[in-house]
Amino acid sequence: MQPVFWLDEPHYHRVRPGEVHRFRGFALAVEGDAIDTLTAGSHEVVVNVQSPDGAAFVNHPRAQTCRFDFEMRIDGPFQFRANGETLFFYTMPQQSLPDIDAIPTPPAEIITVTQGGGDIESYRDSILSGLTTMKTLLDHDPRDILDIGCGTGRLLIGWWAEDQGRRLAGADINPDLIRWDRENLPRVANWQVCGLEPPLPLPDASFDLIQLVSVFTHLTLPRQRAWVEEIRRLLRPGGTAIITLHGEIYAALLLDDTLRQQFELDGHVSVARGAEGENAFGSFHTPRFARELFYDFEVAFYERGPRDVFPIASLQDVYVLRKR
Repeated sequence: MQPVFWLDEPHYHRVRPGEVHRFRGFALAVEGDAIDTLTAGSHEVVVNVQSPDGAAFVNHPRAQTCRFDFEMRIDGPFQFRANGETLFFYTMPQQSLPDIDAIPTPPAEIITVTQGGGDIESYRDSILSGLTTMKTLLDHDPRDILDIGCGTGRLLIGWWAEDQGRRLAGADINPDLIRWDRENLPRVANWQVCGLEPPLPLPDASFDLIQLVSVFTHLTLPRQRAWVEEIRRLLRPGGTAIITLHGEIYAALLLDDTLRQQFELDGHVSVARGAEGENAFGSFHTPRFARELFYDFEVAFYERGPRDVFPIASLQDVYVLRKR
């Protein structure tokens, strides 16, 4: 199993070529030899920084000392490597969207509901990095975009700031989040409360991109199947859906032995430690099972997301579905 790698900073739009920047993140070998050092370009970096949070969600004995923190001048693209494997491709800075800094940011307690952490600066940075990642997954410029499970609109704000001529819509089961969106982001999108099950009050074939980021990860399989049908209804021919799932790395780190065996045998398992739709309710998918779930679409699969951009949903697998 490939090591877990995560880069907290610097986000692309904060980088100035030719300047020294601070790099923070973690690198964790789930199996095999521990990662004691990694190579960043021509730099050898020690991986031994104490991590009181256990590298975020990771439940692993090595997670307490798997962080790195160093400074390096950035002159061009480079790779992070450890134990003979390439962990991450760091490309050069992407576009800057000044309007993002003028957009209202939710308070920390609201960010925690959707992100699992209340870091406001990280939330704001992820708007542009999320847009950058979404665009790398597409071969077209979407004009009509729906975000199901939109939360506070983080992944719609970037689309809007880049081009305010797009038609955007967001739906979420949490009425408090939708209320915040309507009060603070009325120009960004059409916001609506939805249920755990479809349909949405929207016409057929009305979108060329539908986003479901960390949504199926908290639903039962019957509801996932229902939303797959709803996505098919709402997408135009040739349209795209981007869906993220808890894949094999999540199963390895979060499931006990019995549930991991069920996951490997069946290809899917749900764990109800909270109500369906909440973060504590988890669903896990193998790539094989996910392709069966999305059988009627053309599917592109990115394990833990594309490796040369910041992730859109932590270490979740990313599936890009094209309607035939």
